[in-house]
Amino acid sequence: MQLNRKLKESAEPSTLTVLLIEDSLEDGVAITKACVTGEALYDFKIIRKYTLEGGLDFLKSAKVDVVLLDLRLPDARELKAITTIHTLFPTLPIVVISGYSNINMIHEALASGAQEFLIKGESSGAVIRQSMYQAISRKRIEQAYIKGEKL
Repeated sequence: MQLNRKLKESAEPSTLTVLLIEDSLEDGVAITKACVTGEALYDFKIIRKYTLEGGLDFLKSAKVDVVLLDLRLPDARELKAITTIHTLFPTLPIVVISGYSNINMIHEALASGAQEFLIKGESSGAVIRQSMYQAISRKRIEQAYIKGEKL
């Protein structure tokens, strides 16, 4: 109970800034539409980048609440994108949304720094939104634990 109170007491933005790193135009449109269609706790500002390099450049200059990340990018395959973002921005929540459905890849992605792993085409807008909320909460809890704060 105290944990929920602590999370609610923190300043919650009314808009979540989401960085979507996805090279497929079709998938990017579908993911964006899924995020903004339906009942949501927040409004979403979705910034779209097509490469890991473009996403990293954006992250260096702007505040982002969560990253939605594909694992098949022109400049990064499989775990490279996760490990790079997690290394450079360790407090940033990462939600992978990928066509991979191999259980080993899912475990490796989560072990490499992702908070959630969704499979393209199998995740509704509600599931994507909920995964982003959970990733943000998990990262806050993790950071509080690292700092030794009581929740």
